[in-house]
Amino acid sequence: MSNKNTMRLGFVGFIYTPPKNITDPIESLKWHMTKTKELGGGVTQFSPPQKWDQKILEDLKEHMVKTDNELELGAPIFGGMTAKGSLTGENKEEIRSIIDAQIKAAKFLGVKIMRGAYGKLKVAYTRFNKDYPLKEHRQFLIDNLKEAAEIFEGEGLYFAIENHCDFTGKEFADIFSAVNSKHIGCTLDTANGYTVYCDPNEDVEYLAEYAITTHIKDMLVQDFESQYGLIPFQARGCAVGDGNVDIPRAIELLDQKSPFSNGLHLVIEQGWMNYDNISDREAYDKECVHKGLKYLQKLLGRI
Repeated sequence: MSNKNTMRLGFVGFIYTPPKNITDPIESLKWHMTKTKELGGGVTQFSPPQKWDQKILEDLKEHMVKTDNELELGAPIFGGMTAKGSLTGENKEEIRSIIDAQIKAAKFLGVKIMRGAYGKLKVAYTRFNKDYPLKEHRQFLIDNLKEAAEIFEGEGLYFAIENHCDFTGKEFADIFSAVNSKHIGCTLDTANGYTVYCDPNEDVEYLAEYAITTHIKDMLVQDFESQYGLIPFQARGCAVGDGNVDIPRAIELLDQKSPFSNGLHLVIEQGWMNYDNISDREAYDKECVHKGLKYLQKLLGRI
């Protein structure tokens, strides 16, 4: 039985920015939730502060109900690649205390999904770091995610780590298999595979069964000319549905394989956009969000 009619749509905040006069992070979040509802969505991802004020939490919860939004909160499982800044490192007590505070806020708000990432958009944090063997990377992630599993299983919450410009889908699938917890999985980004030189459509094949939430991203591979003789093809961001990612197949696999397909969050994220000949990037980003949302709504049979 298909769960497509239950899936919730959304978009990340940095691609749909609020008016310039809204500068407070919580007010920006509330504006984002209102806009999400206005555009037919119902989920918002949010990187929260390390310290919460109870009045802010109460205000936020009220706005969640008002806009029929579900939130996903960030959780800093990893602060870095080394033993420092992780649940297994020298400052594991500090990391744990931050996570505990976020979990407390999440439970007050009724949030079930917390999320994070490992890669930092640097080669040093990827499978290509020649000084840090892939086997050690893999074990570092497994050890930390096993620690996270104990925390989230005990709290009845779920942690989703993004395939974030660091490892292939197959490598992440092997990591999740080794962790072996229903409370640990991925924020499946449908296009990030391009950043580690693999086919993102294959990543979806490997990761759909571990998907707790998503980033629905599309990219178009195009000719790239350089006077320096660089690789002559480049993947550039675009509106969802305009690129080389097989979005219909991705949604189908998520519907079939994800244990969270009922009410699954389909969150548009645009990255590394092609701004050639674009004078107003902010307006273009919003235009692409509108286009992507309509594409997903049609795909789900809602318009």
